[in-house]
Amino acid sequence: MRKSRLARPGLAPLPFSVLAEGASRVRAWHILTVSAEAQASSPTSGQLRRRPRAAALAYGWRLALVLFAAGVAISAFTILRRIDPFDEGVALEAARRVMQGQVPHRDFLWAYGPGDPYLMAGLFKLFGVSLLDWRILRVISDAASALAVFVLARRLAGTKLALLAWLAAACAFAQPTSANPAAEAFAFGLWALVVVTGEEEPGTWRLVGAAVLTAACAAWRPDFGGYAALACLTALALRPGPRGRRLALYLGATVAITAAIYAPLAIAVGPHDLYEAIVVHSTQQGSAWRLPFPLHFRGGFPLWPPGRAHDALVFYVPLLLVIGLALSAALSLLGRWELPRRWGALLVLGACGLLYMLSRTDDLHTAPLLAAVVVLLAAAAAAAANIDRRIAALPLVVLLLLTLYGVSNRLSALVRPPHLVTVHVAVADGVKDTPANAQALERVVPLVRRLVPPGGYLYVAPRRSDLVTLNNVTLYVLTERGDPVDVDLSTESRPGSQRRIVSVLARVRPRAVVRWTDPLSSRPEPNSRGRSSGSHILDRWLAQHYRLLERYGFYDVMVPR
Repeated sequence: MRKSRLARPGLAPLPFSVLAEGASRVRAWHILTVSAEAQASSPTSGQLRRRPRAAALAYGWRLALVLFAAGVAISAFTILRRIDPFDEGVALEAARRVMQGQVPHRDFLWAYGPGDPYLMAGLFKLFGVSLLDWRILRVISDAASALAVFVLARRLAGTKLALLAWLAAACAFAQPTSANPAAEAFAFGLWALVVVTGEEEPGTWRLVGAAVLTAACAAWRPDFGGYAALACLTALALRPGPRGRRLALYLGATVAITAAIYAPLAIAVGPHDLYEAIVVHSTQQGSAWRLPFPLHFRGGFPLWPPGRAHDALVFYVPLLLVIGLALSAALSLLGRWELPRRWGALLVLGACGLLYMLSRTDDLHTAPLLAAVVVLLAAAAAAAANIDRRIAALPLVVLLLLTLYGVSNRLSALVRPPHLVTVHVAVADGVKDTPANAQALERVVPLVRRLVPPGGYLYVAPRRSDLVTLNNVTLYVLTERGDPVDVDLSTESRPGSQRRIVSVLARVRPRAVVRWTDPLSSRPEPNSRGRSSGSHILDRWLAQHYRLLERYGFYDVMVPR
């Protein structure tokens, strides 16, 4: 019998089943080995989840940088235009006084917190007195506030509507500009709200960060600090989950940091006097600056020419903001509880912005309300689109009109710039003004600096002492000469205020008095500040003790008789 080839001495033949089993095990082992190697070289499920999140974060940061840069560009191309005779002078003269060692509220009148004058004083010490410092800070603040509007709107309405809200805010914040510390304060307050309204539960460091931003807001403007705190507390109270800890931590940290900021000032001035200067005095003088709410535009509702239609749109912006706020509130109440919870902080911020706008309904006081309203309108349009597109059209139309208002202002400033020339005065640092005013300042400033030695006093008198709407406080900054009086501009025309001014001038005897004769000085306004007091005490005293030396444009330079 023929033997099998497997039959070897000492070896029994292997059955086929055993061979098949061994082969299957080899194949299984190969498959497992290959799978392990593939898994080692490929991302895990956790890594797959992290990759889209990391990509989204990277995209978000890139978009934020682009929007911030665009916001800077929108605001910065007019940075060198015009010298503001009043607000710019009030802010920069406060900084000059602080640089000289004076204390706000004790040595001179100041309606706001210590943040702005002390920061500007530090910049003046480092780089010299300049009109550029506050302008650069204002550009950064405008861009930061617009970016915060985008972040808030994107959380509620998505990227497309958030971009529309950002454009409306960026253009509106950039024009007109003012040295008032409201811009910086509002940027801090908006970012405090951004920090506490994220999707995730705010932890300890986020709450403390929001408190720091709110305290910084209060350091620039205490009223805006209060607005930011109310909005943040509303956001934290409406979040689901335990509220006690987050509210206590945020509020406690905000109060502690704000108290630490104001403590040195309270010690120098006195707590009672500080409260009187910031809260009581500002409240009492509100009627001197208030304007009637704009309702009746003279000229109807023209659609052509475009300039006239634009004037009508600008006139009705306060009304559009009120309509937008009311519409957003109504739509939030008609929705589920989810909508008021997510919109509550912005509705509170909008209500605070409305109070601020009503204090003086001009284009300088609409920014806080506009920021809240454009976010709310974007959110309302997105929420209503899921229910009825006809309802969604209402907030969208108001949002588009507010965007058109801001964009048209910026486009006009870009394509139809005013004819301005550089003011060749050292402190101006390249800032431009009308040819007539630039030429006058280039003669007045050197003359005053020759007449009044460093450390001496100059007095800038209004056009007429019985009616003072504005005064040219910026001239003190341009000449770098001190103001001997600290009378509030809202009461300068009153007989008692004029007597105080005369008593100070009689004691100090300034080497020069410049009477600012621009019609802006006595332009009537529908408030107590815009009406004649009938008193000419200061006019008579100046006529008796000073004579005209030179006249350049709207500046009469006078010297003692």
